[in-house]
Amino acid sequence: MATTIGGGGVSAASHTPQELQAEIKTFVQGKHATFGHKLTLEEHARSALSLLRTVPAARSAVLEFLQGIFDEAVNSHILQIESEGSGTVGPNLDPVIQEVCSVLLGFVKVNPQAWAPLISAWSIDLLGQISTKYAGRRGVPHSSSLNELLQLWMTCKATRTLMDIYTQCLAAMTGSSADLCVDALLDTSVQHSPHFDWVVAHIGSSFPNTIITRVLSCGLKDFCSHSSSQVTESHVPKLASVVGILGHLAAHHAQDIREALLQLFHVSLSEGKQEQYTVPFLLELATMSPMLLRVITTELVDSLSADVLNQLARQLSKGRSKADMEGLISLVVHLITKTGSGCQKVLKFLLDTACPMDQKGEVPLDPAVQHTCTVILNTLVSDLQKLVFGRAQQGDITEILFLSELQAHRTHLCQEMLSVNVRQWWLVQILRLLGCHLGESCAADIVTFNLQHAQSQQQLGLLLELLEGFQCCLPDVTGAAVCRCMDSLQTGTLNNTQASRLLANIVHLLKSEDMGKRHFRWQLQEAILLHLQPMTSQLEHSCLQVAAKAMQIQAIVGLPAKPTTPALIHTCLAAVRCFFRVLHDTDLEEKITVIQYCKVYLSHLCGVQLGQTLVIRHLVKGMLDKENAVLFGAKVKDYSSGESSEGQSSLLQQNIQLGRSSTPTVFHAGVIGKGLRPKPDAKQLPSDQVTGSCQAVLDVLYTCTLHEHHHASIPKHEEDRMDTSDSRVERRRISSSGSRTLALLVVELVCPDVIQAPTDWPDEEFTKYTVERDLHITRKFKENPILWDILKMVAEGRTALCHCAILLSSVISTLITHWEGSRSSVTADTLWHLRASCKALECMGEAHLLPAPLGYVSELFHIVTPYEVALLLREVWKFMVENPPSPELYSMRDITGRPIRFFNPDL
Repeated sequence: MATTIGGGGVSAASHTPQELQAEIKTFVQGKHATFGHKLTLEEHARSALSLLRTVPAARSAVLEFLQGIFDEAVNSHILQIESEGSGTVGPNLDPVIQEVCSVLLGFVKVNPQAWAPLISAWSIDLLGQISTKYAGRRGVPHSSSLNELLQLWMTCKATRTLMDIYTQCLAAMTGSSADLCVDALLDTSVQHSPHFDWVVAHIGSSFPNTIITRVLSCGLKDFCSHSSSQVTESHVPKLASVVGILGHLAAHHAQDIREALLQLFHVSLSEGKQEQYTVPFLLELATMSPMLLRVITTELVDSLSADVLNQLARQLSKGRSKADMEGLISLVVHLITKTGSGCQKVLKFLLDTACPMDQKGEVPLDPAVQHTCTVILNTLVSDLQKLVFGRAQQGDITEILFLSELQAHRTHLCQEMLSVNVRQWWLVQILRLLGCHLGESCAADIVTFNLQHAQSQQQLGLLLELLEGFQCCLPDVTGAAVCRCMDSLQTGTLNNTQASRLLANIVHLLKSEDMGKRHFRWQLQEAILLHLQPMTSQLEHSCLQVAAKAMQIQAIVGLPAKPTTPALIHTCLAAVRCFFRVLHDTDLEEKITVIQYCKVYLSHLCGVQLGQTLVIRHLVKGMLDKENAVLFGAKVKDYSSGESSEGQSSLLQQNIQLGRSSTPTVFHAGVIGKGLRPKPDAKQLPSDQVTGSCQAVLDVLYTCTLHEHHHASIPKHEEDRMDTSDSRVERRRISSSGSRTLALLVVELVCPDVIQAPTDWPDEEFTKYTVERDLHITRKFKENPILWDILKMVAEGRTALCHCAILLSSVISTLITHWEGSRSSVTADTLWHLRASCKALECMGEAHLLPAPLGYVSELFHIVTPYEVALLLREVWKFMVENPPSPELYSMRDITGRPIRFFNPDL
């Protein structure tokens, strides 16, 4: 009876039962059944192959025997390597192995459905056993050296043949049959990894698409069975093997893996039991492989449209308990914390899903999806807090990949936070954790950005929340942020609007009345005090808005305890210049408020002796400067009104063109080529502006000369800061040192040729030698009416006016000459001279240079004739010559503590 063996097409009709029995006996006993001699290994192998062809029931025993043949061949190969090729070790089994390969592949070719699963499983299992058995041999490289290990085994005839047998079986199998082959690969990989990795690498490179797709498919099936209640305790999940195989293929086939994962995900959207486990399966894979996690975060997130999310929500909610959903959410959060590349995309997706900004034209999101994303965000913040602060307490410096990668996107996160929406709480928490984890530099960058871009009190409130979070672990972050702000101001990286906004935000924080923010305000003030020079440079900023905000900050924080002399000199000059710029400007908002801040800051500067001298000097000098004098009623001559703005000639250039041999000439009459110089026009400002400017500058000057300087902080309310009336604040008296400094400065600036101001009063005969000087001083007073107000202020110090005797004597000498030569019948015809005469005597009376009768004669000047005024002034002159002014004569003090001069009653 003819029989077909195992579908292989091998007929046993030519073999009698006695022959088959003898063949089996020969194979089992290992010696020839007829001749009785012991079989060699080659003969025994051929007997096994003969039995495999003729007796199907013997195939398991034959395959097991063939395992020994391959093992012996591998052992010989390893021994030859270890003996460094000194000779052949063991029998030469290469012909037998080649014959085994031909027979087995012949079976597969004839009937692949029957033989391919069996032979592939046998060959791959044998490869795993061999890889593990010989892994510790001296000639075998370590499993981590994958290339060397692959080179070793592929030079071995036995292992190369087994690999060829498996690949031929895999190529012959189609459809679901291929899954059996890949399933065997996974099982073996689980048992023999990492020594089996070289097999996976070689097979994967030969059939990348097939292996990737089938490995994922088999892994998903195993995951489904492992998740069911019918799984046995002995079942070993194949996830690790799936991850290992995909990991080996990722180096050269990353795009194929990415496409396979996406395809698996999209297929899972259909209904089915297995599809319900696809998303959890992908998440489990991601937990075990950073590469797969990167694929999910960069590719999979992009495909999560509203429609897909709604479908996933319906799918995942079926047949899952609350505990299962919580576990799934915990897994998602765990993956997010491990996300590196693509973390910003994941965070944006969660925020957009939890709080969609605009859904017009899109499929509306299921409320359950929004709720789930909200829970994920809340859980993410909670877990990150545990990771950040838990590791900080334990001294663990291991980085959190999610936060580390977000560092590059902190600017975008800050911009999102400053937008008005319900996402702000999450963004504030994440930015706080970002700064705490990455350190002071990152936290300072976050604070600096928000300081520069916050545009409302609500946004500044978010900044304060960030600072509160940073303070617990980064106490110096405020100082670092201020340092960055100062650098950006100095380097000019901010435009005028940005610089003004930054300084305005700092002012708002310094003025914050929240009791809980006092510690932060103190830190901010201390940090700004360390940057006096950068803040001072902002007082000279080209934009007055920026300079005004810088002045407000300086007024609030004051001065360092011990400022350096160069810094103090620069600060005094810059502050006074800023003050005059504010007076000039007519469009500045809150001009009066800024003037008050200038007053406060200049008062701070005068708390230092050198600072008081410098501030008073710059103030008085600025009042007399041509650019500023017009603010205080001075008549500044303008020669440019009659000249064309085009084609103006330079006098220096005209003189140079005359030639080197010509006599140097200075032309006073006009401009060459333009004719005579036009008659100058006197510039004058509106009287209300002049009055306001005079009041402001005199108030500041008076404050700077006080004996007791006001160093308190800015008043609590704006109206308190603006109200400086005598009904609320007791007027302080000018200090003796301040008034003396002011007096000497006035003399120096009005009459610079006087080296040391004399305190004596000159004889009348001496005035004929000082006519030019007297006229110059009088002209100064006439051009700068504010000088009389300054003298009146000096007179409050009484003794200080003695140092201004040269000014008073020069003015009175000129007035006497004027009144004596006047042809008018009334003094009001020459109004300036009348007022000058009255003001000079009022100052002298206030300073007790004149006794009571003479101190009040100015009240008669408007009713007497000019000649009589001259007579009265001559009497005053005679008295001053006989009783010259001297600070030593003020030996008594009145009830207010001011010095007074005692006059002889007989005078």
